[in-house]
Amino acid sequence: MKRVIIFSALLFFISFNAFSQVLFDSRIDSAVNQISQQRIIRYMRDLTGDTMTTVGGVPRLIYSRYFYSPSNNIAAQYILEKFQSFGLSARIQVIDTLCQNVLAVKPGTKFPNQYYIIGAHFDNILWPVNPGPYDTVHGADDNCSGVCGVLEAARILAGMNLDYTVIFAAWDAEESTPIWGAGQYVDSAYARHDSIKGYINMDMLAYNVGSYNRFWAGADTNSVFLQSIFSYMANRYIPAYTQVYYSSENYGSDQLTFMRRGYHVYNVAEYYVNLNPNYHKITDTYANANIPYMMNLLKPTIGMLTAFALNKTAYFSHKPLTSTQDTTPRTATVVIKMPMKTSGGANSPRMYYKINNEASYGYVNAYYSANDTFKYSIQGKPAGSLVKYYFAAQDTIENFVCTYPTGGSGINPPGTVPPQTFFSYQIYGDYSQCSSTLPKPITDLGITRDTVTVNYPGYIAKVKVNLSLNHLNDGDLIIQLQIPGSAAVNLAQRNGEGGQNFINTTFDDDATVSISQGTPPFTGSFRPMTSLTTFKGMTLTNQWILRITDAVAGNTGTLTNWCLQFRVTTSVYAGEETVPVKYELSQNYPNPFNSSTRINYSIPENAGVEIKIYDVLGREVRTLVNEFQKAGNYSLIFNSADMPSGIYFYQFRTGDISEIKRMVLIK
Repeated sequence: MKRVIIFSALLFFISFNAFSQVLFDSRIDSAVNQISQQRIIRYMRDLTGDTMTTVGGVPRLIYSRYFYSPSNNIAAQYILEKFQSFGLSARIQVIDTLCQNVLAVKPGTKFPNQYYIIGAHFDNILWPVNPGPYDTVHGADDNCSGVCGVLEAARILAGMNLDYTVIFAAWDAEESTPIWGAGQYVDSAYARHDSIKGYINMDMLAYNVGSYNRFWAGADTNSVFLQSIFSYMANRYIPAYTQVYYSSENYGSDQLTFMRRGYHVYNVAEYYVNLNPNYHKITDTYANANIPYMMNLLKPTIGMLTAFALNKTAYFSHKPLTSTQDTTPRTATVVIKMPMKTSGGANSPRMYYKINNEASYGYVNAYYSANDTFKYSIQGKPAGSLVKYYFAAQDTIENFVCTYPTGGSGINPPGTVPPQTFFSYQIYGDYSQCSSTLPKPITDLGITRDTVTVNYPGYIAKVKVNLSLNHLNDGDLIIQLQIPGSAAVNLAQRNGEGGQNFINTTFDDDATVSISQGTPPFTGSFRPMTSLTTFKGMTLTNQWILRITDAVAGNTGTLTNWCLQFRVTTSVYAGEETVPVKYELSQNYPNPFNSSTRINYSIPENAGVEIKIYDVLGREVRTLVNEFQKAGNYSLIFNSADMPSGIYFYQFRTGDISEIKRMVLIK
């Protein structure tokens, strides 16, 4: 492994959901159970020069796999002969005098011209000084461990009847620049228009940092649906291990060459590869390799490959319906791909849905279907409705049933037992209420409070605030919206220094301009200093207080008008979990805060999540979350008891999605 690449992540949101499921087959268990520690040890000792081996019928010592070394050619021949000993058709792809890939093929019976590839690089290196051609370079972890995994996958799958063709690849010259071996193969495959369904990369699997039983794994941005398959396998075979999601874009290895040509990829590696004290050193020997840890990482990886090769996966793609004020019918479109195609007639794919807290789901059949695309119509619903829905399908041989979201069951017809999670959207209503106790003076260095008592049924989907006030210097003012003892947000915080008045100013989270970027009298819509999503999900019926603090001496004013504008749902979420539509990070509350504050966030799909705290110099001061999490809504408490007052930033990351928000600690 040459390097770990860290990209600066840009903020964007995925607007669709794609999900894959395993249609479980006992042969997957059989494949995973065949992983042999004895054989892995044999491969590793041979390839690292820990022992003499036989290559070409004569005893040889593979003392190095550095691409300049003559011993690298011996390693390639060793791998070739191992592939051939499993009964596979194997060859050496010569790139040039210094680079040669080793490839083996297990033909598929149903789709022989469509390929899944599993690979690892077999060359190694010392760093930062390149070794000589006759120096000893063991390279047990980097990357003999990955090659051992490829060899073991080849041995196991060689004896199985597969639907898809599997190519087992040992790449050369990954440690050089550019990545010669894999890059040359991918370019030639692309030129041939090869149908590569997916590539699985294994790079460094044999060092368990801190004995934490953690590992890095992740897809590229275009292949996030692969995570569903890998997650299933990891939960099944290594439940005590923790996957730290690490996107394939950020890991510097052979999968990058596949990504550049648009192929789907997935990468598996040990946790924090560069924390291995033997990384790129002469001490990267068999004796320092953690074989049990490596075997555990191979289990979900080989399980995933086997599921693909056996054609035992189903795929759903659906853009969730968004909440709206529209009470007319809605159309839900889903793409469903199953190994034997979906059943028809009475057992055709269905969409189940129910309204609010109805006891059971009804269903509708597709009004349109073509190839793998199905469209369903949901009747229009009145304002205040919460619509919950999921999809279900079974294949033509009626052995497999899938629901999306996953977890449902029931066959002939499919999906009669609902999953625990569901998609949902709300039909919003509107409600507005203004203060009836104005005008009120804004006194110099004083606090002005005005209360609006709302007594209206329902829950807040969104809130906006409209106000007007006269003041000679807006930069003196801190304006807050509060529910006493419950929540508060800063609408404006000493904005518009030297300017006068707020005239028909609307605070709206969806506004394109922040109040900090506006100029007095701030007429129009502006994003508040802190997000109004703090109030989301609360009841409208409350005491709502507008609090205006005049923080600087010398000026007075008058609050002339203010109103609350609510988007309302009357539905209660009780005992069930909805799947979020998008990635979302909320502003912490309270902010500013003393000692502790709450941070809410949402993820629309299973993903690795990282939340870290940084100081104003960009130094990391705390990691709050670093784990793989299921789709859902999350809330955490950040306790800052051991930190000094100041401005901090918290960053949410998952794959290449990132968002940063500012918070203020005052003690």
